[in-house]
Amino acid sequence: MTDPSLTLVTPVYRILGPLEVCNGLGREFKVPPGRQQIVLGALLCEANRVVSMDHLIDATWEDDPPPTARTQIQICVSSLRRDLARIGCDEAIITRVPGYLLQVASGQLDSQVFAQLTAEADALAGAGELNHAADTFRQALALWRGPTLGGIISQVLAAKGTHLDETRLITLESCLDLELRVGRHHRMVAEMGRLVAEHPLRERLRGLLMLALYRSGRQAEALEVYRVGRGLLIDELGLEPGEDLRGLEAAILADDPALRLESPPVSMTQMPPAVTDKLAPDRK
Repeated sequence: MTDPSLTLVTPVYRILGPLEVCNGLGREFKVPPGRQQIVLGALLCEANRVVSMDHLIDATWEDDPPPTARTQIQICVSSLRRDLARIGCDEAIITRVPGYLLQVASGQLDSQVFAQLTAEADALAGAGELNHAADTFRQALALWRGPTLGGIISQVLAAKGTHLDETRLITLESCLDLELRVGRHHRMVAEMGRLVAEHPLRERLRGLLMLALYRSGRQAEALEVYRVGRGLLIDELGLEPGEDLRGLEAAILADDPALRLESPPVSMTQMPPAVTDKLAPDRK
């Protein structure tokens, strides 16, 4: 079962969107833009692990650090410590050779809560509790407020953000897959249509939309979604759709009974590896 502390308390640190820090009692501090946001963001991305001074310098200045880089990072950390102490987060940042470590307890960092909830959803799905699993995925997805660490200019943090944002999309696809399997297709079509418009080259999303349309009695629209996707893949990448998407189109054309809800799920709904595997590097 979900730990209530993960879902009832707003995380203190929020990186799944613009960087925010709040102690859950209405006491918040606005992290000054620039170096302080980058340093805190880098520490949060490696929460409970030591982040070296060199890594913080690279995240802040990339290939052109000033001679005073180490001193400026130390000043940033001192300022962050004072601000965090004002909202009750005393001794959050500790010095640990060769740099610093930000201590985060369970439920305090939204990306960690996200990983814990998605791991639980995977376990529930494996146990056959599909409705509960889908609802738990939705809890996890509700933590996102926009692109990871949105607004912070740092190539190092941007790479970490891209990884987390991709994980969000994989999680969303797995959630939609489960919702299709439990018969929620009618209410999912509009959301899926928006997602395919935002991510037109993601074949799994397109396949899920096709299946939702087919199960909603909209076979012609499902085939049109395939046709448009095939055209985009050829025009932009010079590639034909993958085997799973082609097989789904053929099954829809043939009105294959395997596509019906009461039949075992078709391969289109099981394309990627488990979300837990994708998140594993962040669950240390």
